[in-house]
Amino acid sequence: MALALLACAHRGPPPGPPPDAVELLQRATAAHRVPATMVCDAKAFVDAPKNGGRYALHIALKRPASLHIEALSPLGDPAAVLVADKGRFALLDLRNNVFYQGPSTPENLSRLLPAPLRDEELVALLTGAIPDLPGGEPVSSKRQGDGYLLVVESARERQEVDLGGDLRVDEVRRKNSQGALLWAVHLDDHDDKSGAQVPRLLHLSAPVSRTEVDLRLRNTETGLPASPQMFFLGVPKGMQIEEVP
Repeated sequence: MALALLACAHRGPPPGPPPDAVELLQRATAAHRVPATMVCDAKAFVDAPKNGGRYALHIALKRPASLHIEALSPLGDPAAVLVADKGRFALLDLRNNVFYQGPSTPENLSRLLPAPLRDEELVALLTGAIPDLPGGEPVSSKRQGDGYLLVVESARERQEVDLGGDLRVDEVRRKNSQGALLWAVHLDDHDDKSGAQVPRLLHLSAPVSRTEVDLRLRNTETGLPASPQMFFLGVPKGMQIEEVP
């Protein structure tokens, strides 16, 4: 019985032709509708021209695009707090006594954790889901080992998604129309207790910006109610305010 259970646990996709790309994307999207909310602690190891180093983080998120990230000092106190919600961004930098606010662009989000990702892309990847490619359509799918390779294309970009046989997301690669890699995120050590496949380990590589980020998530809790105040930052008295584009 134990051998039979082990074989089932490692069984690949069913035999036969690969599914239609549209069908595969629909199935993978449905498999990752949860969790709607997530909180966790994290260790970030960053190799980048700016904001490189090691960080202890506390992360809270709500799908599709709400973020609250605290960067902690060695004593566990907040050194910086970032929020993004409804297309807006704010960063409270307690180290330099500056409050930044503006749109939640990848450039602004990178002021805390350097990564060329939009808010909804970061939320999707942290929860183990496929990030949306704006204007993209699924164009091909094929079997790859025990899983699948799904390709989505827009007029300007191409997204390749490696899926396991259980539809977990193993890697996402975003390329420009000439095929050059913009960024890739590898997801590993998935946890299925939330009802979906949530990664505990993520590695981002962005060759253009010479950025490598390792994220190690722990103490993950999913499905908790999310207060709107979690994704709002007021300006403390005496804080310098800087509007960013």
